[in-house]
Amino acid sequence: MKPSSRLAAVLLAAGILPVTTACGSNTAASPPSSSTTNSGQAVSFPGGKVAPLNPPVTVTVADDKDPSGAGIMLANALGYFKQLGINIKAISFNSGADEFNSLAGNQVDVARGLISAATFNSYRQGLPVYLVADGGHNLPGRPYFALVLQKSLESKVQHYSQLKGLKIGLVSFGNVNQLFMDRALAKGGLTNKDVTTVVVDSFSDLVTAMGNGAVNGAMLVEPQISQAVAKNIGFVFKDPYQYAPNEEASTLMFSSHFVKDKAVAQRFMLAYLEGVRYYNTHYIDSHQGEKKVLSILSKASGDPVSLLTSTNPAGLSPNGLFSVSQVQQDENWYHQYGTVSHETPAQKMINLTFAQWADKILGPYTSPKS
Repeated sequence: MKPSSRLAAVLLAAGILPVTTACGSNTAASPPSSSTTNSGQAVSFPGGKVAPLNPPVTVTVADDKDPSGAGIMLANALGYFKQLGINIKAISFNSGADEFNSLAGNQVDVARGLISAATFNSYRQGLPVYLVADGGHNLPGRPYFALVLQKSLESKVQHYSQLKGLKIGLVSFGNVNQLFMDRALAKGGLTNKDVTTVVVDSFSDLVTAMGNGAVNGAMLVEPQISQAVAKNIGFVFKDPYQYAPNEEASTLMFSSHFVKDKAVAQRFMLAYLEGVRYYNTHYIDSHQGEKKVLSILSKASGDPVSLLTSTNPAGLSPNGLFSVSQVQQDENWYHQYGTVSHETPAQKMINLTFAQWADKILGPYTSPKS
């Protein structure tokens, strides 16, 4: 975010008209300043009116082109950010590591990513990033991130204990890939010492490795899961909702500077959750707006609609919340493996106040299935 925009953002707290605050108390904000908000264009929501930022503020967002970023993609395409005075500047990176480092260094304001050892270590080193909302999880029966085994093993490996002795491919150690694998092994009374793990740089290469027999299985993400199944290379071993029911495959993260721009961060989250709710209402929980959603996601991600319709979508929480206790368990797991040397309470890296505020402004989410 530009420095001038940050200065304006500090003055914008008064731009929120009577609403319920994140801490649960009802307060009436002071009248908005004409130099920072435009109350005549205040946006009405079930929980109150929110004035757009004036002048508009540019927020830099790491763009990973992943369809699980549907909340941001839809909010941008449908004008939710714009109506609240936010312009999105998308920045692409060569790797997840580069993206994370840029967020930790306050070179970008917002990113989505895995919860990894780097998340905790960066905080301890004085370069914190904050986990602020759900950024992608598995839906029951619709695996978006899962353990996939070679098709030839489908009749031979049917129980968790039968994973023993297999060679499992991971894109990297010390993050959610290895954690998910360990959760599956634990269901069979196994540990990572009971399998051979191999690091392969990309999910696509892991599918190839399974196809040529270099590995017996791999932790995969969509669309590689569906591609492996469609090509008869692999099968999904168990619904990951069984062995890792509350795990976050991805989270929305704010930089340490961005969390201080409360008025801007709140409005970003509000627009984000509008996009997430549109995604759930028109695509996940019903098909009433599927064509439009898929068209937007295809344009933003570069994936053809035909690919998107053949893969399992990521789950996105309509209120943005996720399990804090589960993140703490994840940190304990990293500490157990020695990838996190000093434990820091997970609560220090989690800031759900923006999501809680936005959820109250938007009101309770009602699924079209209910």
